[in-house]
Amino acid sequence: MGEAETQAATAAQPRTSAAVREEASERKDVTWFAIAAGIIGGLCCLTPIVMVLLGLATVAVAADLGNVLYGEYRWAFRLAGLGFLAAALVVYFRRRGICTLDQARRQRNRVLNVTLLVLTGAVGSYVLWTYVVLHYGGIAAGLPWAQYDESWAVPVSLSVLAVFVLLLRRLR
Repeated sequence: MGEAETQAATAAQPRTSAAVREEASERKDVTWFAIAAGIIGGLCCLTPIVMVLLGLATVAVAADLGNVLYGEYRWAFRLAGLGFLAAALVVYFRRRGICTLDQARRQRNRVLNVTLLVLTGAVGSYVLWTYVVLHYGGIAAGLPWAQYDESWAVPVSLSVLAVFVLLLRRLR
């Protein structure tokens, strides 16, 4: 029996409540991984806002810190987000019985699909968090970020997150 026939036979069987709960748990895990990776990637822009809101720095100092963190270290924060994502995916797959490279090869479609799905969600959440939430939050806190045009970020993040949600619903 080929892989397509196996999938068709599996799809024809009714799902048990345990299978439905497992799928819901899987979707929840994937969603949280994507959100956390996006937030970690955008922490460079959160620091100046928190410093101003807590009164630990003036707006000018926080703006300079934000320029340094985003200008020189943004790739470090993005790599930290990707590192978290890689570690989370390793734990995720190991908990689901994919512990060796041989097992990963046998289930490569599943590994690839879940990895690309989480990466899509992480990109969408990163853009929404960094270029929408933190950008406009920084402006509201008094930081001089209004000079940057981030109007592109709303449609891009919503489009990417819509694709993520549509693909997430198809995850089995």
